[in-house]
Amino acid sequence: MPTPATPDDSPTTTDTNHGDLLQLLLQICEDFLANTGPATHHEVDILLRARGITGGPGWLIDMLALTRLRLQKATHHDQTSPQPNT
Repeated sequence: MPTPATPDDSPTTTDTNHGDLLQLLLQICEDFLANTGPATHHEVDILLRARGITGGPGWLIDMLALTRLRLQKATHHDQTSPQPNT
């Protein structure tokens, strides 16, 4: 098991945008949950219900995908937007 990062650790991906890392994390979670079995889905459902969310694992997978797509569009828009003249 990897050791947790400490606040004093310098980031190993200094040239990576945090938005890109978040998109990657969302994709990993989405892929993992979409390919797990019923036991994991049951555990996720229990976790969601404990927080008052009744949508189930399918809802969570959809929200992960939707959030990732919104971030991608926002990142793409930022990269293609013309810079204001100063």
